[in-house]
Amino acid sequence: PMMLVVTLLLPMPLAMLILGVKYLDECPREPKLPIYLLVGGIFGTIKVTLLLCTQLQRIRGDDGDEIRDDGDPFTMGKVVNIGLSLFLSVWFALGNYWLFKTGKPNYLPPLHEPRNWCDRTVHVFTFWHVIVCYILISAIFLLGFVFVCCFACLKLVGENEKG
Repeated sequence: PMMLVVTLLLPMPLAMLILGVKYLDECPREPKLPIYLLVGGIFGTIKVTLLLCTQLQRIRGDDGDEIRDDGDPFTMGKVVNIGLSLFLSVWFALGNYWLFKTGKPNYLPPLHEPRNWCDRTVHVFTFWHVIVCYILISAIFLLGFVFVCCFACLKLVGENEKG
């Protein structure tokens, strides 16, 4: 199941990468939005690819040093994973700032302000990317909360049966 989840995550950073390249100069109102898509797409693709490789190695049962959990918190794989996660988290926060600072832009360049526009695809895709990320983050926290509650209930039931 984890392999399926990780595989389903791959299209988002790939789409970010493609749109970032295609529309790099198409948002003069906030030129950082296409850069946000491009850089987030590159590092997101790397992160998801590394997760896929790790899952494949676990499925095959390889004992590669990169994924072996020998208790050492500073293996190369863990450091890279944590570094990518931190970078992507900060990059996501910056993308939120750039997106919501922009508001709803003109989607075509106005004659009187030729730099006050942003391509519709860039803006709408970035907006929905952010919304989907928030939905996924919320779902993860909700599932975690449900698991903790279930575990606590099972523990209480077990203690009541003993006592």
